[in-house]
Amino acid sequence: MTRALAERLAKRGVPFGHWAFLRILWQEDGLTQRRLAELAGMTEPTTTGALKAMEQAGYVRRRQTRENRKNIYVRLSARGRALEKALVPLAEEVNKIAVRGVAAADVAATRRALVAIAENLARSQE
Repeated sequence: MTRALAERLAKRGVPFGHWAFLRILWQEDGLTQRRLAELAGMTEPTTTGALKAMEQAGYVRRRQTRENRKNIYVRLSARGRALEKALVPLAEEVNKIAVRGVAAADVAATRRALVAIAENLARSQE
């Protein structure tokens, strides 16, 4: 699934490494860089590098506030926001292809199991 999505994203000029950050920001824009790294499950150095590239591509803006010079806030640009309409259908297409011919009950059970696994791993890191 990762490869299939990465190939589709690459055709649109978007590296797969930007996908997780974009998905999070489409849901909750204006996060701190640290919180974005946590939600994406990435290290801060990895996040910093990706966000620098995303800023250069015109997808995000990173800013500090006068009140808090310590935190760096990440906001989508208009270009980054517009990517949602172009990229989400690619992920939906990959998902449809992946479950083709699989019973709906099996897909639901698999999703429940994967969510439980992810939650267990997240709790183990707290």
